[in-house]
Amino acid sequence: MESLDRSKAVIELGKRIVAGLMLGDDVTAQWMAHLVAEKISAAENASETLRDSALAECMDVILKLWGHRYTLPPYMRPLRELDPLLCTLNSLGVNEADEFRFFARPPSAEELEGATEDEKKLFEFAIGIDQAARELIRYALSVAAERSVNVVKPWLEEVVKGSLEATVELRVSRFVTEGLLESQKEENRQAMLDRADRLESFAKVALSLSCGMREMLPQDTEESGD
Repeated sequence: MESLDRSKAVIELGKRIVAGLMLGDDVTAQWMAHLVAEKISAAENASETLRDSALAECMDVILKLWGHRYTLPPYMRPLRELDPLLCTLNSLGVNEADEFRFFARPPSAEELEGATEDEKKLFEFAIGIDQAARELIRYALSVAAERSVNVVKPWLEEVVKGSLEATVELRVSRFVTEGLLESQKEENRQAMLDRADRLESFAKVALSLSCGMREMLPQDTEESGD
C-alpha cells in the first residue's frame, strides 16, 4: 500500500495534469483529462473497503501519464515552462557528457614552466575568459529563468513528495535557484563586488585585444568590414 503522503502528492500532480490537458481543443487530451479526473474522484470518494483499490488504480493512471509526458503537445505538457531554458543549455553544450566545456582547473606553475612570460599571460587570459563566461552564463540564465522556475515550483514539490522521475527538470531548477540565491544573499555582497571587478577587468583586457586586432588589419580590410 502506498504511503498517504505519496498518494496525496501524486493525486495533486494528477489534478495539475488534468488542468493542463483541458487547455485547447485536443479531443484526445480532453478525453484523457476526463479519465484521470474520474479516477481521482473515485479514489477520493471511495468507501473504506474500495479505497485501496481505487487509489491504486488512480495512481497507476497518473504515473503512466507522467511517464509519457514528453509525448504530449508542447502547449499542455507538464513543466513546459522550462523548455526555453533547457533548449538554451543544450545549445550551449552544458551537460554532463561535455567534460571539456570549461577548464577543469587552472594549470599549475610547474605545468607552465616551459612557457614564455607573454605566453603565460595569454594562458591566464584564456582562464579568465573561462571564469567570466561561467559567471555571465549562470547569472543570465538564472535571471531569465526565474519566472519559469517559480511557475513550475509547485509541480516539482509534488514530484519530489511523490518520488516521481524528473531528474533533468529538478537539476535545472536547482541550477537557477542556487544562482539566484548566490546573487541575493546579503553576506555575498563582497563576493558579488569581487565578481563584478573581475568582469570589468576582463572587459578592459578584451577591449584592448580588440583594438590590437583592428590595428593589425590592413586598412582596406577594416574599411570593407564597416
